[in-house]
Amino acid sequence: MKFNNLKCYKFNAPFKTPIQTVKTRLTDRRVLVISLDVDDRTYFAESNAFDTNWYHDETIATVHAAVQHIFSEISETEWHDYAELGTLLASYRSTPHTIALFDYIGWQCTNELNPVTVPLGFTLHQGHTGEFSNRVKVKWNAHIESQVKALRQQYPEIKIAIDANGSLTEADVPILEACMNYEIDYFEEPFSDIRLYSKYHRLPLAIDESASSIEQIIKYYGAGVKTIIAKYSRLGGGYPLLTIKDAIPDIRIIAGGMYEYGLSKYFTAALAEQLGTIPDITPRGFYFDGDYADWNEKIQDGQLTMSFPQVNEQRLIPLNK
Repeated sequence: MKFNNLKCYKFNAPFKTPIQTVKTRLTDRRVLVISLDVDDRTYFAESNAFDTNWYHDETIATVHAAVQHIFSEISETEWHDYAELGTLLASYRSTPHTIALFDYIGWQCTNELNPVTVPLGFTLHQGHTGEFSNRVKVKWNAHIESQVKALRQQYPEIKIAIDANGSLTEADVPILEACMNYEIDYFEEPFSDIRLYSKYHRLPLAIDESASSIEQIIKYYGAGVKTIIAKYSRLGGGYPLLTIKDAIPDIRIIAGGMYEYGLSKYFTAALAEQLGTIPDITPRGFYFDGDYADWNEKIQDGQLTMSFPQVNEQRLIPLNK
């Protein structure tokens, strides 16, 4: 198999509600989408990069440039399976968001694109009125202990995770310990100092932002972290993510997206199905009304099932090289 006929596109849709994080404010989600031909069939992939580098060093502009450069270097190289493609792309691991595009298309070429079914996890947002199932994630706040206590009383069986975005210090550890009275599944990115992960490894600590490379994951695993929230785009695709799982069987990998559209969401869900964990994905229409692809999706008994999205090229805007 070889990659041929690279085309680049952009797509943009407004968020239903603007996203406010500690690092940025987002009113819409612009993405780069590429298509490649493999064995006379056309495949698409979506980049999870943003316009600016608030999330990662790679941006839409740098990925657009890098994907053309890498394509020019590997388009004449033949590969026979997903693992061989992973080895080929490893030379470009300094641009993970870029090689994740080639990785996802390679994965599509070598897998049955059947509907996937995964347990649906939820993140508690202000004003949420629906019922929770499987897992609920709560953002760290001044009333976190009373909040998780109330959740545990209402949902005795559900998994509860707490996301602190690296904002805690050693002074907050007693609150973490108090929250453990309510059976917390994991504390996501509590600290920004790896020494605290090592010191308090007895707690169920997980990393998200710090899971920025295979090397970083191994480093934190050595400090006692056994759960990672992994974005395939940040690690260079699905192959590196699955390689980590094979190399470290006792590590728990939770697949997550980054305000992604349906095509990227399918890959996140497919990886989660293979990993056997509850992913960080949302139901269709949660963030935006618009999408450049169409698929079937249903939610039943806390399980989300989606078919492989079919891209409508008419909704994409071609980019000049």
